[in-house]
Amino acid sequence: MVIIPFPTAVLASAFTHGDTDDQRAAVALYALSAAVMSAPWLVFFSYLHRHPALLHRRIAPDYVRRQRLRPVTGLVLYGLSGLLGWFVDPLLGLIGVIVMITYHAVTSEGLPRWLTRR
Repeated sequence: MVIIPFPTAVLASAFTHGDTDDQRAAVALYALSAAVMSAPWLVFFSYLHRHPALLHRRIAPDYVRRQRLRPVTGLVLYGLSGLLGWFVDPLLGLIGVIVMITYHAVTSEGLPRWLTRR
């Protein structure tokens, strides 16, 4: 099931033809949808962390542990973007969403080791 095209269309329509209330609702809907899409990844990475035998031999278990931060970041920051867009200003919420989309694009090959070092 694909859920992101609908909130994307709502967001585009709200910022093109809607008023501030439409924009608030659209940012909150988009952010909620994106946060919901992050949740399964957290479950997926957690499962792989507990079952390293499922990993390809070239993938270190430490890699999976480090990647769990990506969906956590998505859940938290998409949630904050939605709240910011609803309660403060829809444009600020939209900026938060754009920052998160950029974050996920930049880290699509995984988080760098230096960022997740303990």
